Amino acid sequence: MAVNPHLIPTDDLSLSSYRMLALRETVLHSWETQVRANLASARQLSHPVLIDTMPVLYERLCSVLSPAYFERDGIDVTSIGEEHGIERANLSDFDAEGILAEFQMFRSVVFDVLDAHDVILTAPERRTLHLTIDSAVRESVRSFVTATDSLRERFAGALAHDLRQPASNMVLGANLILRLNPSPEIAQWAQRIVKNGERMGTMLKELLDALSIQSGDRLALTLTEFDLMALARSVTDRAREYQGADVRLTGSSVKGWWSDAALERALENLLNNAQKYGDAGTPIDVSVAESNGRAILSVRNQGKPIPAGELDAIFQQFVRSSDAGASTTSSWGLGLPYVRSVAQSHGGSAVVYSDAHAGTTFVIDIPVDARPFQQG
Repeated sequence: MAVNPHLIPTDDLSLSSYRMLALRETVLHSWETQVRANLASARQLSHPVLIDTMPVLYERLCSVLSPAYFERDGIDVTSIGEEHGIERANLSDFDAEGILAEFQMFRSVVFDVLDAHDVILTAPERRTLHLTIDSAVRESVRSFVTATDSLRERFAGALAHDLRQPASNMVLGANLILRLNPSPEIAQWAQRIVKNGERMGTMLKELLDALSIQSGDRLALTLTEFDLMALARSVTDRAREYQGADVRLTGSSVKGWWSDAALERALENLLNNAQKYGDAGTPIDVSVAESNGRAILSVRNQGKPIPAGELDAIFQQFVRSSDAGASTTSSWGLGLPYVRSVAQSHGGSAVVYSDAHAGTTFVIDIPVDARPFQQG
C-alpha cells in the first residue's frame, strides 16, 4: 500500500509495518467506538475532534517496527503527544484521567486487532510499541495539565480583576449609608456589607498576587532597614486587639533590609492560619531570632498535625490541607504560597514542621540583608 512520506520518512519498512498500516482504519474505528462507549467526555465530540492526532500516532507505531527505527527502542512522539494534550484541553471536557483512559483503550485495541489478524510480533517489537505509546501518554498528560493550568489562571485573573471594582463600590456604598446615621438595624447590615466587601477585596488581591507568583518570578519588593521584632510586635498586638488571638511573642531585636509590607502580610497570613487550625484555648507562639546572618521568624500553634504527605503541598497554589478542606472558613488557599514567595523573594525559604507533640510551626528564614536578591 502507499505510504505517506511525511508520516513515515522511510521506504525501508518491515512486513509487520506494512501489515499494521493496512489495519489502521480498523484500529482507529474500534478505538473510537470504545472511547465513545466508555468516556462521557467523548460522546458529544465530533469525529475530527475526537480522533485528533491518533492517526499520526498509529502511523508512527507502524514506522517504529521498520529497521531504520527499531533499534532505538521507540521513536520521538513528543510533538504528537503535546498536540493531543493541548487539543484535549482546548476543545473537550476531558480531564487527565480521561486522557489516560483513552490511551489505555488505544493500547488494548492496537494489540487486540493485530492479534486478531495474525500479525505476529516478537517480544522486542511489542516492547518497542509499548515504549512509544508510553512516551505519547506522558507528553499528552504533561501538556494537558500545563494547558489547563494556563486556561484556569487566565480565567481566574480576568475574573478577579473585573470583580475588584464592584467589591470596592459595594464597600463605598455601605460606608455612605453609615454616614447618614441610619437606624441600628440598617447600620448593622451596612457594617456587615463593609466587612464582607473588604474580605472579598482582600481575597481578590490575594488571588491576583498568587497568579503573579505562579509565573515563578520573584516578587518585586521595596526594601528598607527596620527591626523585625518591632514589626512582629505591631502585627501580634493587632491580632490580640482585633481578632482576640492569644499570641505570645518572644525573641530579640533583629535589624535588617527587607520589605516591611510583604513581611507584615506574610506574618498576618501565618497568624490567621494558626488561629483557624489551632486548638481552641491554646496560645500561638511567635518568635524572632537571628542566626548566622539570617533572621528567623516562626509561628507555632497547637492542634492536629498536618499529614506528612501534605507538608509541602500546602505551599502550592490553590491547595489546602485535608483539614482545611473540611473547614467552613473562606479561603483560596493562597496565604501560604504567598508566605513562601515572600521568603524566596528575600533570598530565603519558608518551611513547616508538624507533629502531635510539638504542634505545627511555620518558619520564615531570610538573610538579614536581602538587597542582593532584589537587584537585577
